[in-house]
Amino acid sequence: MKKEKVELLTTANNQPIKQVSYQDMYAMKDTLEQLESWTKILEIVDIHFANRKLPLDKKKIVKEYYSISQIFGTFMNDYSTCINRLETQLDQLMKKEKVRMSQ
Repeated sequence: MKKEKVELLTTANNQPIKQVSYQDMYAMKDTLEQLESWTKILEIVDIHFANRKLPLDKKKIVKEYYSISQIFGTFMNDYSTCINRLETQLDQLMKKEKVRMSQ
């Protein structure tokens, strides 16, 4: 019986290369795209708060506060979920097996 010699593939810095599938990369890309989808609405919210003119209309502020707070609350929930998902995905990638090459 002949034994095969198995080596780990390494980078130029002699670090082992991990097995990362396209599925893993696309899962992370989807999560990042979900976070990026908030960009436009957050720009609108930023404009809303940046363009305060004096004198302040208290009724308008109270009226707009609810909708803006709801948008922010929804964003924070989604952001937290995405960050947790990214952390889980990164942990899984770090635990992946190293690429082995048999000769």
